[in-house]
Amino acid sequence: MSTAIIELNDSGILCHASGRVEATPSSPGYALLQNHGVLTGEQALQQAWLQPQQSFNQFWYQLSLSPLSMSNQHARHHADLAYAQLQQLYADAGQPQQVIFAMPSNTTAEHLGILLGLVKASPFNATGLVDAAVAAASQSGLKGKLLHADIQLHTTVLSTLNSAEQVQRQTASQYPDIPLKGIHDTWAQFIADRFIREYRYDPLHTAAGEQQLHDRLPGWINQLNTQPEIEAELSAPQGDFHLRIQRSEFIAANQRRWQRLVEALASTPYDSLLLSHRLASLPGVLDSLAAAGHDNIVTLAADATIAACLAQGEAIAGAADSNSSDSQLRFITALPALSSIGEKQGSALTSQEQGAASHLLWGHRAYALDQGLLLLSDVTPVIAAEATEDLTKQAAAEITLNEGTISLKQRHNAVAITCDGDWHNLRSGDAIHIAGQTLTLIEVG
Repeated sequence: MSTAIIELNDSGILCHASGRVEATPSSPGYALLQNHGVLTGEQALQQAWLQPQQSFNQFWYQLSLSPLSMSNQHARHHADLAYAQLQQLYADAGQPQQVIFAMPSNTTAEHLGILLGLVKASPFNATGLVDAAVAAASQSGLKGKLLHADIQLHTTVLSTLNSAEQVQRQTASQYPDIPLKGIHDTWAQFIADRFIREYRYDPLHTAAGEQQLHDRLPGWINQLNTQPEIEAELSAPQGDFHLRIQRSEFIAANQRRWQRLVEALASTPYDSLLLSHRLASLPGVLDSLAAAGHDNIVTLAADATIAACLAQGEAIAGAADSNSSDSQLRFITALPALSSIGEKQGSALTSQEQGAASHLLWGHRAYALDQGLLLLSDVTPVIAAEATEDLTKQAAAEITLNEGTISLKQRHNAVAITCDGDWHNLRSGDAIHIAGQTLTLIEVG
């Protein structure tokens, strides 16, 4: 029976379908209400500023049956929009029969009840509900008091966890004044102001200009994670405009929010701080935490929650009676630490580590190693055989597969590359850390 794992964070919902090497792309929590139906995810995001009256992005954060400000026969309330996105995720995942949901720590009983009601109306069954922070921390190998920090479109959530034989959630706190959408909007305004000063061109003055700026913003953010300065380009009826953006100035535009995050983290004692990849990849977060003296910081891989759910699927699904209905599923806020599972029964990850790696997992895409890979300084993998001379010069590292043995060669412009094993004998399960991101070696049979 096919099973998918869905991590429901509206900044980018992740879905992993069993039997697939590549996971489906992340799907942001956006919906566009149209006369012929509801668009969701990336398609809706690409129209959000072109059709703002029909665009919605709070339906997961405020999951309820309250009526929408604008509705039609396809959607009357937030729950209808959530249902539409669930159906799209179901289709993209290859129509799995079962789904395990990994939910944010701030999920309420009301949210869970509505979600399970939506599942009842869907062509799949829910077989597990687990706290995403608990799942991610369960495979970290860390003990003691853990503090997990993650960001959503409309809030940041801090979860305190106790990790021993089990990882158990203690508390969950929300900070709606540190929302991902607000951070992005501030950066969009900062860039628009720069274009106004240099060209007297305001990209936010038209819907098309605003959409274009927001479409390109994620790429600029990724570049500014590793580069002190980048060139931003926008196209307008007057021509193409180019702008040099300094990383330090870009970070400073959201300094108030970074300071708020520092204060929130400082108010809770911890032995280790776990940052989600969503939060750690925002320029300014790690800088601000380091400046404030925060240490013992671990940046979780993008697939940390998914991987833990794969490894602990039986424990998660076992929280519901096999004869019970979806409404009787229990929201799991405690899981065995992965090391304990390995000692007792052998985890999926442990068995995977025993083989030689064949692919590199970056985010939720697997890249075959048989032709060699180049890692650029912004962490983007490029197949070596297809790389241009310019990309070859940009490479920060090179990974090759030689008769089952993985080797990694550091290049001249590498950015803080480390790995969990011997560079010349990397195997499945080992991880490479570069520019604040984690890339995992896996074996695909």
